[in-house]
Amino acid sequence: MPQRYKTRALIIALAVSTAAASPFVPAFAQASNPFSAFDETSTEQVDNQPYQEIISALSVPERGRTLVAYDIARAQALPFFRQYVDYLANIPVETLNRDEQLAYWLNTRNVLLIQALAEERRISGFKRKRGTPDAPGDFWTKTRITVSGTPLSLHDIEQDILFAEWDDPNIIFGLYQGMEGGPALPRQAFSGPNVSEQLSEAGRRFLTLPSNLRVRGNKVRLSTYCDWYAQLAFGGDETQMRQHLSTLVRPEARALVNSDGTLSKRNLSTAFERYQTRQAGAGSGSSGSRPVRGAGS
Repeated sequence: MPQRYKTRALIIALAVSTAAASPFVPAFAQASNPFSAFDETSTEQVDNQPYQEIISALSVPERGRTLVAYDIARAQALPFFRQYVDYLANIPVETLNRDEQLAYWLNTRNVLLIQALAEERRISGFKRKRGTPDAPGDFWTKTRITVSGTPLSLHDIEQDILFAEWDDPNIIFGLYQGMEGGPALPRQAFSGPNVSEQLSEAGRRFLTLPSNLRVRGNKVRLSTYCDWYAQLAFGGDETQMRQHLSTLVRPEARALVNSDGTLSKRNLSTAFERYQTRQAGAGSGSSGSRPVRGAGS
């Protein structure tokens, strides 16, 4: 049986009602990457159960998306997040094998983003807060965790670890953005033994949505989300990007996506995405909830 890192007792009782930037210096600009070490023979696994519990408790699936109830997370779940992030920060990452490390960094980065959004008392100007991978906003470059003595932001984890250490373009589909146009938040944690297939499946799901990819006749319209990470994932080569994306679409669309179709782009929505509970009008005797789209954009 594989060894597993165990968290401390984590108890949570939550309910969801129906339910142009300054120059940025990377964390590793002056040093070799401290997270390159790994143990390929390791069978150790990170305990992902807390991830499963928190996402199940705080989110609602809707039209292929996972909408997080950030109001409930802010009111009830912040102590849980802090304890779980403390656990993640103390994992000796160098003792994990490469697939387990990839799953660890994807899960850690997504959990840190949910925690950061939950800690915000008011989420406004989300497009500015996020920025882009090339010009990240302050929200993305703020230190969120310290691992092995290295302070890390969301931007550091993405650019200096994930894309620096793994040559897998599908990583872009595992990066929850907290916005409508980004990939959906995974309801299941990434796991070392399955992480490659999980990322491929996330890419297939992303490209099935007409807002992300639409093929009509000989015309192909693609979300600019893929352009966000084009340099990191595809070396800035659009031909390479199209070739890769064609492996994730339905068979009848592959040739068009690969090279035959005329390509156009659709701007991704950077509107903040969440699920917000609400109380019905006075005297109605009922309560309800609703998805909130565009809030804080």
